[in-house]
Amino acid sequence: MPGAQTHDAITVASGIALAPLSYVALLNLSQPPSVAAANTLLLIGGHLLSGIMFSPDLDLDSRIDNRWGIFYWIWRPYMWVVPHRNFWSHGLVLPPLLRFLYFYLVVIGLMILMAWVSGRLGLVVPDYPARLTTALLGIWRDHPREVLAFMAGFVTGGAAHTIADWLVTGGKHFLRRMGLRVVVRYDGHDQYIRYAQRRRSGSWER
Repeated sequence: MPGAQTHDAITVASGIALAPLSYVALLNLSQPPSVAAANTLLLIGGHLLSGIMFSPDLDLDSRIDNRWGIFYWIWRPYMWVVPHRNFWSHGLVLPPLLRFLYFYLVVIGLMILMAWVSGRLGLVVPDYPARLTTALLGIWRDHPREVLAFMAGFVTGGAAHTIADWLVTGGKHFLRRMGLRVVVRYDGHDQYIRYAQRRRSGSWER
């Protein structure tokens, strides 16, 4: 499979290619030019965020979860539950949305934990989970076109990664059937190195 840097390049290139297509499509949906431009920026922003930070390879201990810094651990349950390169991680539409939902649930869970700890200490904190959910529902209610543009980009960002993996796998199988030797190797793509070990050795490029 392509490595993280290759996937990043694919994400950026596909985002650039999507920009004019998205703008024209939104104009054809009768959106004013200024609105179409703003929604195109939201779509491309969602595309880049999904492909780079919410990559399908979060189902693997790899360079991707390193980008979350000290918060890398929030993806450990996801990694343990979702098999690598499975439909639930590398599908075209549903997996990016599931990662978004998973992140939301983790944030809500951390807020609930914070409130519980604060309660044990005799402190009272606002109902942040309810406030966050209300705010997100409000954004959806008041700006549905903008939310749809962002989520469409979030889906395409994950799909660009998955399609690249499919093309590389299919291409290698085709060349082998043709009797040609495949000399390009992507073994490092799936190489498991524990977080603590990578930190000690400085191997952050895996």
